[in-house]
Amino acid sequence: MSFSIEGKKILIVGGARGIGGISAKVFASQGAHVAALDIRDEEGMALAEAATKAGPGRVSYRHLDVIDFAQIKPSVEWAAQELGGIDALLDVAGGSLPSKAEETSEADWDWHLGANAKATGLVCQAVFPHMKEKGGTMTLIAAGGALKDRPILLASYSASKGAVISYSRSVAAEWAPYNIRVNCVNPVVHSPGELRTLADMSEEDQEKFRRQIHESIPLGRMGDIETELAPVLQFLISDAAKYITSQIIAVDGGLCPLR
Repeated sequence: MSFSIEGKKILIVGGARGIGGISAKVFASQGAHVAALDIRDEEGMALAEAATKAGPGRVSYRHLDVIDFAQIKPSVEWAAQELGGIDALLDVAGGSLPSKAEETSEADWDWHLGANAKATGLVCQAVFPHMKEKGGTMTLIAAGGALKDRPILLASYSASKGAVISYSRSVAAEWAPYNIRVNCVNPVVHSPGELRTLADMSEEDQEKFRRQIHESIPLGRMGDIETELAPVLQFLISDAAKYITSQIIAVDGGLCPLR
């Protein structure tokens, strides 16, 4: 069975940089056609131009702020028209706002649950009609913090990513009759998101984060998006993974083993 994604029509939500952007570039290099949605327009348009020029696949870009829920369905419809259908969804959008659990504001709770959980559900709902007749794959990015007992200043973030895991397993069962496969990936990789999280912490908390995350990875280092995460995402999208659904797949160097 081939790991090829050549000709696949892939929607990436959060596709301007980091996990989504690098994956878009890798997928296009493998001959896939990608529609990328994000709020970082300058980076997204530059990536689309460069990836399309490099070929053999192509990347198209459009602005989407997932926390503005009314934008989601029109953006997905644009992607379906641009690509001529949707074979695969990779949802990377969202982020974290570090705070002590006892100090997390209601606004931060709303943002985490909106951007990471509700928006993910609305994206999947919008994509579903485009996969209902022919099947497809939905790969959602969750986080080890949803499973680990010691997230650093990220309780509400971890709760929102736990919701993503629960949602993915529910819809994986509900949509299996349509041959739609839904999986979660928990990555621990160097990314702009990691840098933003650290930047919002005190020096003491940064050191604690590095000790409990970076220095606790059994393989001894953070992962690389292009060479160690994107190939796993490509496998899940490919026909080689056609019997894999409702799974939590950790690409984290062994940091959060499932028990």
